[in-house]
Amino acid sequence: MRVRFWGVRGSVPWATPGSIGYGCNTPCIEVSDSQAGAFLIIDAGSGIVGLGEALGGSPRPVPILLSHFHWDHIQGIPFFAPLHRPGWSPAIWAPALADAHSLSLDSMFTSPFFPVPRDRLASPPLVTLIQPGQIEVGGFRVSAHRVTHPGGAFAYRVHGDGNDVVYATDHEFGDIAVDEQLAAFALNADAIVVDAHFTPEELLSHQGWGHSSWKQAADFASAAGAGHLWLFHHKPGRPDAELAEVERRARRVFPATTVAREGAAFGT
Repeated sequence: MRVRFWGVRGSVPWATPGSIGYGCNTPCIEVSDSQAGAFLIIDAGSGIVGLGEALGGSPRPVPILLSHFHWDHIQGIPFFAPLHRPGWSPAIWAPALADAHSLSLDSMFTSPFFPVPRDRLASPPLVTLIQPGQIEVGGFRVSAHRVTHPGGAFAYRVHGDGNDVVYATDHEFGDIAVDEQLAAFALNADAIVVDAHFTPEELLSHQGWGHSSWKQAADFASAAGAGHLWLFHHKPGRPDAELAEVERRARRVFPATTVAREGAAFGT
């Protein structure tokens, strides 16, 4: 299984001269297994735009798994190239949250927000709402688990042939029982991709925002017995130098830690 990062920032794609080294697009990762012919996209922030262009011109199924419906995880959908190419088969799986329904994303294609209505898309996406548990998506077996975030969100565990990857962004640690359940969900995963939006100092004034700090992510990786921790969902505009320092500090807690960078990949 191979994972590539197409967008690693949270909230909004905000490019500054000092922050472009790690990338400025919002969440999107690609999971693939060339031997099994499996392919999956998780989240559709602005990073999915570049991924869509990289897919080329040959029509194919394009499965997308959303962690939730907040803007930074869906804002790339209207600009995703396969939706505008005939013959493609985009499909979106999203959490069945309290205020969500299968038509929730249609508003992105309505006037005055976007010039192309959904019924004029060359390949409109099929949307399916899912519950916690196991599903088959893109040739992968995937487990879904609720996390703590305003409005709700899901973490996902993608089961590979001998290796698993957990994607657990947009979770606020603090409820011991919930955190222990999430650690059990991620137990012994080969790699985990975890929200590290805040520093421990910033987190003090951002309670209830639904995000975590790099320190909490490192402690979580240790509790879960993860093979490698990828810090993700970086605060928009956080300078590259600060992210490099975050990596150094996090490695003192959990040595096998890397700050996710746009374009980086891991696995085989």
